[in-house]
Amino acid sequence: MMYFAIEVCPDGGTIRDADTCEPRTVEIGDHDSKGDAVENACQTLDCRQLFRGVIRRLKGKGGYIVLNAQDHAEV
Repeated sequence: MMYFAIEVCPDGGTIRDADTCEPRTVEIGDHDSKGDAVENACQTLDCRQLFRGVIRRLKGKGGYIVLNAQDHAEV
């Protein structure tokens, strides 16, 4: 299944694109499980998992929420 990471600010709100108002999203790729996707996202985005797919940046503030394609479409 395809996974995406939505960027969040330090207070937990989503960061949106100024032109389209869509959440800023990074494509993580196709993975067999959410755990694999989170692990890949942590390596790619230089983050650490906090809880169930919520990852935070190691440098700076904020982080990402890792979602599968179906959940991402609902956001």
